Amino acid sequence: MKCPQAAIFDLDDTLAESFRPPTSGMVTKLRTLLDLMPIAIMTAAGFARIENQFLSELADSSFISRLYVFPNSTAECYVYKNKAWEIAYSESLTKDERLSITEAIRESIAETETFPAHPKYEPMIIDRDAQIAFAALGLDASLEEKQSWDPDKAKRKKLVTVLEKKIPQFEILMGGMTTIDITRKNVNKAYGVRWLSERLGIPTSEMLYVGDALYPGGNDEVVIATGIQTRSVTGPDKTQIVIDELVKVCNKKINASN
Repeated sequence: MKCPQAAIFDLDDTLAESFRPPTSGMVTKLRTLLDLMPIAIMTAAGFARIENQFLSELADSSFISRLYVFPNSTAECYVYKNKAWEIAYSESLTKDERLSITEAIRESIAETETFPAHPKYEPMIIDRDAQIAFAALGLDASLEEKQSWDPDKAKRKKLVTVLEKKIPQFEILMGGMTTIDITRKNVNKAYGVRWLSERLGIPTSEMLYVGDALYPGGNDEVVIATGIQTRSVTGPDKTQIVIDELVKVCNKKINASN
């Protein structure tokens, strides 16, 4: 691995277990890497969840201005300025657009009969202004229950196929283990990578993307077309190893240049 000029991380099943906050050890490693380069977090999660779970633990970093947070599948970007998180951009959906997406999800569920009633969890449609998220098991299911619900993604693929016919004007991606995320057309993680590349003045080829869903159909796969370097992981433990490698190789590069 060579030292990139910036590193981008997915959140769920990359920096943290699905819908859980990163461990204190992971936050410490991020802080160490932030000393060396700009870092971005690109996720389908909403900003409020990210802020509540761990951003406060990084706010006192001397290099916090290097951290870019892209929630809602990069439909938004937040940066730290004047001791607060501010929106750098937002690709918000209109009220009518959000309503049409919500109606399409409900119609598609009824038509496909893909999601029989779960004995414990109700499906949720979550309106985050810039993104509509469909969580088939809601937000409270355990990691084990999420892992076993749609392991081959067949249930969600069936729903996505119907949604693509109903609302082709929007971006529809599978996220995590039980969710489907919908944003404006072409607003996805590739959009975020290109925006960050332009913002930092760094070619995408000199940046690294780390995620668990770089496989075909995964919500990280779209970044490959940008030319960014990628590293596939299977969970936070593997991500910590990648960060350790980055810190080592980048410190070696810095020491060699001094």
